[in-house]
Amino acid sequence: MTTSSLAKPSPVDFSFLDSADFKPKYAVQGDSTKVCFYVGGIQCAKCIRKLEGLVGTVPGLRQLRVEMGKNLVHVEVDPERLKFSQIADAITQLGYAPIPLAREQDAEEAQRLERRTALIRLAVAGACAGNIMTFSFATYFGADAVVFGWLSLLFYLPVVTYVAFPFYAGAWRSMKSRRISIDLPMAIASSAGFIVSLTGLMRGRAQYIYFDSISGFLFLILVARWIQSRVQERFLVPGELMADLNLDRMRVLQGGSWSWKPASQVTVRDRFKLFCRECVPCDAQLESPYAQFNLAWITGEAKPKVFFRGAVVPAGSHLISSDAELAVSVPLPLTEFGKILEQVQKFSLSRNRSVMSSDRWAQWLLGTVFVLAGVFLAAYWHVSAEEALRRSLALIVIACPCAMAFGTPMALSVSLKKARRAGLIIRDANVFESAARVKTVFFDKTGTLTETDLFLKSGHAATDFEKSIILGLENISLHPIAFAFRYSFVEYKARAMANLQEIPGQGVRGLFDGKLYELRRRARDGEGISCALFEDGRQINEFEFESVLKPGCKQTLDALRADGYRVILLTGDNPASAAELGRRTGFAAGDIFAGLSPKEKEQWVATAGGAMMVGDGVNDSLALMKADIGVATSGGVAAALKGANVYLTEPGLEGITSLFKLSREAAGLIRQNLFISLAYNITGGALALSGMINPFVAAVLMPVSSGFILLGTYLRSRR
Repeated sequence: MTTSSLAKPSPVDFSFLDSADFKPKYAVQGDSTKVCFYVGGIQCAKCIRKLEGLVGTVPGLRQLRVEMGKNLVHVEVDPERLKFSQIADAITQLGYAPIPLAREQDAEEAQRLERRTALIRLAVAGACAGNIMTFSFATYFGADAVVFGWLSLLFYLPVVTYVAFPFYAGAWRSMKSRRISIDLPMAIASSAGFIVSLTGLMRGRAQYIYFDSISGFLFLILVARWIQSRVQERFLVPGELMADLNLDRMRVLQGGSWSWKPASQVTVRDRFKLFCRECVPCDAQLESPYAQFNLAWITGEAKPKVFFRGAVVPAGSHLISSDAELAVSVPLPLTEFGKILEQVQKFSLSRNRSVMSSDRWAQWLLGTVFVLAGVFLAAYWHVSAEEALRRSLALIVIACPCAMAFGTPMALSVSLKKARRAGLIIRDANVFESAARVKTVFFDKTGTLTETDLFLKSGHAATDFEKSIILGLENISLHPIAFAFRYSFVEYKARAMANLQEIPGQGVRGLFDGKLYELRRRARDGEGISCALFEDGRQINEFEFESVLKPGCKQTLDALRADGYRVILLTGDNPASAAELGRRTGFAAGDIFAGLSPKEKEQWVATAGGAMMVGDGVNDSLALMKADIGVATSGGVAAALKGANVYLTEPGLEGITSLFKLSREAAGLIRQNLFISLAYNITGGALALSGMINPFVAAVLMPVSSGFILLGTYLRSRR
């Protein structure tokens, strides 16, 4: 699409979006490059890809993302090259009606308006069809068919214009995009039925008046579509990450008591309460005297941080002490963590390989149905023209490619929701398909199989004086050894050291009472790390440290081996340390590779084929990007998901086996839904062509396949 084509006049004037008075109102969160539209008439993945296909064809369009099931279109533009009004015109030219949203609640209002319009159209269709059938019924008892035919015409006029309008719009969109749509035969049936019936009425031939059958048929089709649209709205929306992380609601102090309130309605300075292990849903000022928070999702640092009253706690922190009271400083969407979550959710199910395949099969099904209907119509016309039309129309109506098209995204949506409940943040819906190709799982060591923290081995004898000296030396250090000492000697008070100095890679030193005390790191064989305490150059004690395996580490590795996966350890640590870990976790000697640089890890993963890399989101980013699936177990969410497809939010490694299990379940559910749709269409088509099903019954049965898919998906999701 060229710039000139964007300048073409639109049925709706969107120029107000570019004015200085209105642009701030419609810019998303005040960002002059972003705008959101509600777009009605989106029925399948192909509609979504058509809209998302504007990226790359419209100059200045940076991003366009459609939320499947919500009909929301998120747009980001280059304001120097593209205006909000121009992208609205581009969407209109594809045959859709974009509604710019001024605030988040507008999306719900637009959706309610579309539902209400559809219900009104459905009510009009039902009322008109009911009256027309009453008139038709009267003719069976001797009433004048022509007189009642004219009465039926009056009630059919709203049907052929207002009620059938969605079919005309859908048919026009499909013709513009040069694809087949089920709306086309509906539009033809409505308009052709009107012309034939009006001609028969004017000629006084009652046998050619079809107002009753066509109006009843269209009413049933609208009922079927209403049911199907509610199903899609309910199940085609991937699990909202905000809701899965319990960030969509807050316990707010209202009227002297704590009560739940939607997070979107909370304002700055509102006071709220958190309990242990809950996530802070906004940047907030601590009102309690003090509290401990884990900032691992933000900084990647697993060590808890202590905050005191008045400190601002960033969104995404986890409370790890008892309950705490806070006050809202910055709402979640405006925080750094909120922007991270928004980026995580910016993938489209319509781009999933399985969804695209299902959509192509649905189009092939619809094309096949049209061909069969045409061939049958031509072949059976000489036997009975009326019967040929009736059976051909029944075949077209009962065919339900929509069920085939939405069965796959529904299965993936269910799997994504279950994944998030299992502690998996997934950046790309293709992960489930990629998991089926994995043969080898590579693991990093530190921070992946083991905790990043070190712990002092038991059995060390140290005097109270030595402990206080050590705490004084480590007072300024952020090294894991320093944290290990502080954790083990928590009951002791640090000595005030003079000339305190930390030498990276070597240790710390300082003066006390005229004597030089040093803690020097020492190289030792095996898993442990060692350091020694010196007084004026004389060693007076030695300490060993060990890393601890993550929860469920051994069980996860054993489960992967039992399922036939090859499990390999890639680490930058020394061979002795890697061998000791391998002994504890069951790695074969030939599956341990130590002393590797990040680049060497990348090469191992890149040449393996069918590889999953599980590692630190920052240090192992090169290998994570080269793997078929990259799983980050530590590091901040933002940094980790730049290279990884999956982020584990839980401290253990059980999420790895959960991912493979969910992948198998998703594949099985997709196959089940496709089988149901195919079996339904073959059976229904055969019954239609044999004359056992008429267009009325076909319209009633049309949503049945969607119901079977919904039921099957629900039952399997409960396992």
